[in-house]
Amino acid sequence: MKALVWLIGMAITAMSILIILKPQVARDLGERMNPQMFYFGAWARIVIGIVFLLISDTRSWATLFNVLGIFLVVIGAFALQSGFEKTREFVLGIVHGNENLVRLVGAAGVLIGILLISAT
Repeated sequence: MKALVWLIGMAITAMSILIILKPQVARDLGERMNPQMFYFGAWARIVIGIVFLLISDTRSWATLFNVLGIFLVVIGAFALQSGFEKTREFVLGIVHGNENLVRLVGAAGVLIGILLISAT
């Protein structure tokens, strides 16, 4: 289980660093989003949020892990509730907008990835 969490953390960190360095990657992913990618991403957010909530008691920054866990679960549930088309439209609006906002989202991904790596 620890190895899986570590691998997920590494993947999130690597992809987020790539998005910070080249926001065009986020645009390409947003344009290629299909229903399978959408559902995988939404459920992945929920699962990672639950992992944060489960490990928060064992970490020194328990409040940060709790807040991020709740945030990720809510974001994933909201995406599932909104549906594929509405969420895709929202994502495309963000990635075709301000590049600094895309980089900020990438920085949040780096934070989440590093926290997952530190959780192992």
